[in-house]
Amino acid sequence: MHPVTRPLLVSAAAAMALLGACGAEEREAERALQPAPPVSTVTASPSPSVTEAPVALQTPARPTLPRPTFEAAGFTEDDAIAFAGHYLKVLNYAHATGDSGAIRGISEPDCGACRDDAEVVDVAHRKGITWENREVRFRSAYIEHFDPQFGEAGVQLEMDVPTGRLVNADGTTLADFQRMEFGGLMQLKFHDGRWWVWEMPR
Repeated sequence: MHPVTRPLLVSAAAAMALLGACGAEEREAERALQPAPPVSTVTASPSPSVTEAPVALQTPARPTLPRPTFEAAGFTEDDAIAFAGHYLKVLNYAHATGDSGAIRGISEPDCGACRDDAEVVDVAHRKGITWENREVRFRSAYIEHFDPQFGEAGVQLEMDVPTGRLVNADGTTLADFQRMEFGGLMQLKFHDGRWWVWEMPR
């Protein structure tokens, strides 16, 4: 397996836009999307004069959308670029619906960035956190390397994300994000008649 090349991005936080956030606001949002650690509790006798009713948060309904599909034409440069753009569509779909299986279904098992993308979707879905107007958009791409012998391709992507926010289950804003442009190298493999994401910029 060839080593993964990680190019310099527009900013160190730019690659995190693929997880739906960026910069200092990304760190705040990422903390919120981490699974809560176990908490030690002390049981106290309740006051006989006070009765507290549990507060239930209404998890916002997620849209029902068709899962994006991609039919490979073969191991060609044009097809590699088209599939790289397809991954962005799948990522946006997973953010909107909570269907992290769509990401896992087109990723190699050892793609750490893909695994992170799917886990962020899982945690957000459990916590009722949604992305509002935060789609990763394809701008342009070119082939950086193309190896028919190993069935590998590297696609240099240019992307942007619009102004948007992360929204808590109660409708409050978890984090606001400004529009940004960024780029990075997506590593792909082709086998079994299909394209797979091997690694992504972080």
